[in-house]
Amino acid sequence: MGVLLAGESLIVRQTNITSGELKISNAYDLYLVKLASGNYRLIMFMKVQFFFENSGAQKWTASGKLSFVNRWRNAVKNKWGSRTIKTLSNGKKVKFELRFKTQIGGWMFDHWEITVRKIQPGGFRQSSVNPRWRNVSLDSEDLTLVRKGHGNRQRGVVHEFGHMLGINDEYISSSAHKTDYRSIMNRGESVMRRHEALFTKWLNKKLKEKGIN
Repeated sequence: MGVLLAGESLIVRQTNITSGELKISNAYDLYLVKLASGNYRLIMFMKVQFFFENSGAQKWTASGKLSFVNRWRNAVKNKWGSRTIKTLSNGKKVKFELRFKTQIGGWMFDHWEITVRKIQPGGFRQSSVNPRWRNVSLDSEDLTLVRKGHGNRQRGVVHEFGHMLGINDEYISSSAHKTDYRSIMNRGESVMRRHEALFTKWLNKKLKEKGIN
């Protein structure tokens, strides 16, 4: 699978990027492309391998595995991607988009490996991201909106994806944003401008290098 689509002209790309305050190495690739309209697109590309674990009577089916991967992709793309992150001086826009190559089981050169454990509907199991090894632990309920307090609800998959980008938790006492409960890295599902700084810094540097303003 190629990363770029028809009509996208590559300006610059960088692979195996080290990202965020968690300093995750080989977290993703970035591509800056120009469109026929004169607008631009910043593409974050990840290769993600999924593994599925049964738990007692809770067992995955082949269709259940595929459904989880598709729902994971859609949830993450809809929440973190498809947004305008910069408007240039000539009025042209740079839109951010997420693209994935996913695989269930087997072997591949990946950015991330996600293991999803099947648990009882309505159950809970702590999810986590290991930045050093680029491993993610999820469960079958992490696509369900759960009440997190202060009037907010959150799905585990979209919060943990923030860690995959290198962003730390914001609900911890040491965070400057511990009372920003709407934040996707706190108790809610709102992606803030500060979360985009991971890739807008790269974008601004490349635009300057290419004389695009």
